[in-house]
Amino acid sequence: MSYELFIARRYLRSKHNAGIVSVITYMASGGVILGVAALIIMLSVLNGFSGEVKARLIGMHAHVVIKKHFGVAVEHHHIENYQEILDQLADFPGIEAATPIVESKMIIARKDGDIDGVVVWGVDPETFSRVSDLPQHLYDADQGLVLGKIEGFKHPGIVLGEQLSRALRAGPGDDILLITLQDKTVDDIVSGIASGVGLMPKLNGFFITDTFESGMWQYDDGFAFISLADAQHIIGFKENEITQIHVKVADIEQATEIRQQLDDAIGYPYKFNDWTSLFPQLFQWMEMEKWLGFIALSLIIVVAAFNITSILVMSILIKTPEIGILKTMGATVQDIRRIFVYQGMVIGVVGTVLGGIVGFVLCYAQQRFQLISLPGDVYWINSLPVDMQLLDFLAVAAMSLGTCLLASIYPARKASSLLPVEAIRYII
Repeated sequence: MSYELFIARRYLRSKHNAGIVSVITYMASGGVILGVAALIIMLSVLNGFSGEVKARLIGMHAHVVIKKHFGVAVEHHHIENYQEILDQLADFPGIEAATPIVESKMIIARKDGDIDGVVVWGVDPETFSRVSDLPQHLYDADQGLVLGKIEGFKHPGIVLGEQLSRALRAGPGDDILLITLQDKTVDDIVSGIASGVGLMPKLNGFFITDTFESGMWQYDDGFAFISLADAQHIIGFKENEITQIHVKVADIEQATEIRQQLDDAIGYPYKFNDWTSLFPQLFQWMEMEKWLGFIALSLIIVVAAFNITSILVMSILIKTPEIGILKTMGATVQDIRRIFVYQGMVIGVVGTVLGGIVGFVLCYAQQRFQLISLPGDVYWINSLPVDMQLLDFLAVAAMSLGTCLLASIYPARKASSLLPVEAIRYII
């Protein structure tokens, strides 16, 4: 141990520092502990909420979506011979599963008059369950996705969002209608209106087998799922035609990179989007909220840093004769400066370590024992979510130690500038 650090520790523990200096020392240490713990808890909770939102949004959708470009140069807007693309994806590194989707907007209605708009996905229940989290949100999750022809029932199966089901006042066991004009051209619509005959929409009967509740309003209120074959039949697609392919990757953080690799490998006329482009404003807002909270709570540590500066200034006033003696014994300007920088850093290190421990223990206790519960009907989760990340701990520690170091520089320079004669002239 260097003698500068030894002296710094002695100054902090010196009995002559009793009274106001000791009180301020404890306040500064407590401020650093409180600030570090608060930052860690806040960042971990925001990570938890962000992870919940991300898991629900992306879990119901896909990590990567493959569609076909629109334009004059593209003969068909839907994907033909999709099995060829699925075969390519099966051997692509980093991809866990892929599933074909037929997406269309339709009108959904009960036979007695309740009506609403809906986004309908035609899916293959087996492969779709490998890509989407929908089966986990079904009311009867044990039976899985029951779509298509059902023995003993006249109509094929359909699964509705819980909010949509309530709006229609229809639930499992009820029949509903999907209404579409997919096979009507603009000329058909215009001529029908002009002749006064009107339009003849296609009515397709379905049997509600289950409902789902993901906790995300846009899905629960506006989505319905039918079998891939039923969707192709309603829209007028052939068996080898779909609108998009959903892909699940092994590491969600690598989705953007894999999307770029797919674009390079398959390319035009297909276009590729990853989950970051699905809800970009939402994810940007959550990230901005996290760092704004980080800056706001950092003010606690800044206040503690001012206390560190006060401690060192008062310590210099008390230890002025000792500083003079050290200089007359050969201590250099850098040695004196280091003594007082070390004092501030000792407070900073102790406060940062203890604050990190307090933050970790509280977050771990919440993860393990769910001490803080939330109303499930409001937040869709039963307890306060916490997600501790090593990068957050490192960022908080770096900010705390950096602030304490800056708070120590001015007093240290002030102490090192004292002249030995002036420092010891009042020694009796």
